[in-house]
Amino acid sequence: MTLRTLALLTLLLLPAALVRAEEEAAKSAETAAIAEITLEIADAEDPPSDFPFGPKSRNLRELLATVRRAAADPKVDAVLFRPKSYGVGWARLLEVRDGLKALRASGKKVFVYQESMSAPDLALLSLADRISMPESGSVMLPGLAVESLYMKRLLDKLRIRFDVIHIGEYKSAGESFVRETMSDELKQSLDPILDEMFESMVQAIAEGRRIPADAVKAAIDKGILSAREAQAAGLIDRVEYADQFRAGMEAFFPGKKVTVAAYERKQGPKIDANNPMAALMQVMNLLSGAGREKPPAGPKIAVIYCTGTIVSGTSQYGWTGEVAAMGSETIVAAIDEAARNDEVKAIVLRINSPGGSGLASDIIWRASARAKERKPVLSSMGDVAASGGYYIAANSTLIVAEPQTITGSIGVVGMIPNLEGFLQWVGMDPQRLTRGKRAAALLTTQGFGDEDREIFRAYMKAFYDDFVAKVAAGRGRTPAEIEPLARGRIWSGRKARELGLVDELGGLERAIALAREKGGIPADAAFHILESPQRAGPFEMLDQLFSSQASAEFAALAALPGMRTLLDRIAVARLAAVDRICCIAPELEAFASPLRARVR
Repeated sequence: MTLRTLALLTLLLLPAALVRAEEEAAKSAETAAIAEITLEIADAEDPPSDFPFGPKSRNLRELLATVRRAAADPKVDAVLFRPKSYGVGWARLLEVRDGLKALRASGKKVFVYQESMSAPDLALLSLADRISMPESGSVMLPGLAVESLYMKRLLDKLRIRFDVIHIGEYKSAGESFVRETMSDELKQSLDPILDEMFESMVQAIAEGRRIPADAVKAAIDKGILSAREAQAAGLIDRVEYADQFRAGMEAFFPGKKVTVAAYERKQGPKIDANNPMAALMQVMNLLSGAGREKPPAGPKIAVIYCTGTIVSGTSQYGWTGEVAAMGSETIVAAIDEAARNDEVKAIVLRINSPGGSGLASDIIWRASARAKERKPVLSSMGDVAASGGYYIAANSTLIVAEPQTITGSIGVVGMIPNLEGFLQWVGMDPQRLTRGKRAAALLTTQGFGDEDREIFRAYMKAFYDDFVAKVAAGRGRTPAEIEPLARGRIWSGRKARELGLVDELGGLERAIALAREKGGIPADAAFHILESPQRAGPFEMLDQLFSSQASAEFAALAALPGMRTLLDRIAVARLAAVDRICCIAPELEAFASPLRARVR
């Protein structure tokens, strides 16, 4: 093609292109697009399941990214939020609120229609341009409460005692077994945190609704408000039904056709039902993780989700694949893999954990320390990162927490029940033969002797001293400076920042931004997020169910009369089904072999 011909084609096609562009612009000017986003915030932040059917859920990071894209999308004129459920605590709720503040700052209108609202709803969505609910709706604002059942009097009646050893006077775990009332030390820990949370809730609602804080406190003291009362108090804007609400949204865009559509709702992959064998292979790939998309080449930030109680071994999962317990082996493998990956420039440990096994926490701490020798390792604290949750963060390059994160609890506690009195009461007499002076020390049929107690206290004190020393080393301070901040006391993220236990206040997005900076990724360079560990799929859950590490609930079920026979029959049927599938499709043998081996 000659230059002359190319120029002629350009002259011919350019007017048509300009006309189409003008038509698109005119159409856009005549339409107001409202993006509908469902606010369903699950407690689990690990990568969503790869289950191939139905809509795909969003984790917290993806939800924030969706809100951010809507704010920047020129095709979106407003956002309609549909609150559904919040499985998160106050710290992460305010992290989402910060994302909504950025959306509002972009100039986009924000609408909310809800049949009833609670304090989390109002704190999160009070920034909206219009909040409406039907006349029969209500606003529940009961305030904040912390309650724990103290069981000593009950245990006394049953003649059951607990031997509890605390290293740190504020380490309160187990006190409900040995006290009738809450200790002064626990009250000293909880009262300031409740004060901060309450003021944070009041300020969030007052700021968003543009009403005095005293008005919010008056509404909280009332507890429950009808829709009309909530409107009069300034907590909502309109009392109206859904059809009236739609008309009210349209009034914000006079002369335009208003459209409402779900925004970036993720769908699972399409399964080709016309080709059964291909569909089966696709499903098997998805369920096993083989069909999981791999991120493109280039710089990456690894986000490792450290969620749940910390235990030794592999992570344990619930029936829907969410993490039920954080296994040290699983987290160490994820950290080691990220450390070896040269494309990963920094690692972020996203921690939502109240602690757990001290040993498992130490193993994860060591993996983090090794990784830190190769690249920056940051910690991002969610609702709670206390005790072992703080332990695994202690060596981080930077620690980032939300103002309302519950953290600290640098201490050690151990406990064992003593059933000796109960057994005598019901007429049971333990008989034992032992070898070794301490053979019976940990039996629940007798109490600790004074010598045994001192031995275990000395062991726990040594662990506590090591815990404090590792925190001090990570924070660049001396153990003598850290010890007064330890003693098992919990702190809010804001107070921990003042005390030097945390470096910055912010959420996961802030931690990722700092990781990018620490990892040397240029501000104008693209990078990808590498999330791990991946949520368990059906095969992993089945494998866990039939493993030797099955849950206590499953073990109890198996102990019921006749249940073992039934489970054996299920296992045989399962094995037969696997064999039958592999006869039809030998290419599935790689997926079936681990399950077959486990059953046999």
